[in-house]
Amino acid sequence: MSRAVNFDHGTQVSTAPAPGRVQTPTYIVPSETVPPTPFRLGVWALRALFHVKNVRAILAFLSKVPALSETVQRNPRFAFKFLTGEYLARGLSVSECAACFLHHYTRLHALLPPNILRQILEEEVTLHTFHEEGGRFVLTLGLSRPYDNEGELSLRLRVDGDIVFVVAFTIVPGSVLRSHAPEVLLITRMQGVKGRYPKISNATRALHDVAPARLLFAAFQGIAEAFGIQQVSAIPADRQTSYKPDADMAFKTSYDDLFAELGLPRDETGLFSSSLPLAHKPLASIKRTHRHRARKKRAFSQQVQSVCAGFFQDFNIKGAKELSHDQQASRVIPWPASDKPRDTTSRLPAALR
Repeated sequence: MSRAVNFDHGTQVSTAPAPGRVQTPTYIVPSETVPPTPFRLGVWALRALFHVKNVRAILAFLSKVPALSETVQRNPRFAFKFLTGEYLARGLSVSECAACFLHHYTRLHALLPPNILRQILEEEVTLHTFHEEGGRFVLTLGLSRPYDNEGELSLRLRVDGDIVFVVAFTIVPGSVLRSHAPEVLLITRMQGVKGRYPKISNATRALHDVAPARLLFAAFQGIAEAFGIQQVSAIPADRQTSYKPDADMAFKTSYDDLFAELGLPRDETGLFSSSLPLAHKPLASIKRTHRHRARKKRAFSQQVQSVCAGFFQDFNIKGAKELSHDQQASRVIPWPASDKPRDTTSRLPAALR
């Protein structure tokens, strides 16, 4: 079932927030409150000692940006979560995690106005609202909560205020992923919320039969467009920080199969990667009786992408193509895919890498 969706913009009535008047959702996800064990705190402290240079660099940067220093005051763990060994993906060293964390917030600070950065860190911003007969559907962007180790930012689809689907991602240096792109949008979490299937189904029907995963991926591509980032990578099931071998099939269905369905091929590093914007499956390969429906769904997804890109472009942000000279000079040159990266932590105990 397809229904018209309000995409009026510009001089018409718009559901997208104007610069300086950013909408705030009425419901905010609570932060994580489960305290770590003394043993884990000890391990993190030892890692901090072995990686004191990274810790100092991150703390020095965070202290210079008011919105970020305020975030650290509210949640001191924020500045040190790259030390946990469960940050973004399995297989990353502490130094690589530090590089990802620092790159992400350096870029956000450069890309976003202070008021928008602060609202993203404290609450959420509303990228777009769809008012439909089946409910109120909202696309929001904010700091990942409560699972803040599985991606720094979360795109959320809300139905009548409730979160029903989430995509978490981080802006990372391409060199960490063996990519020749200067930076990559790394997807580390993409899943529906347990117990919200009726609302997920309702959203799919109301929004041109576009499934929430595809809807959020369209919004994700809009953000990439606005930020000037032309590469996406997604973490496979067995490298998820929450992966459990006894649930291997469930993880592969939730991640590997979903990424493949979205059109992300698996590369030689094991990641699901592609340049952006993602190419569509040729219409000729789709059954003739389904082509009209496919065109409508693609047109709708393109509108979602354009609206989300327009939200940030309203602030005249600078894209990734305009990396400063200092940033370009400090960027680590990516190693060839056939070579293994130099591991400067190999002499440390495994728990401290």
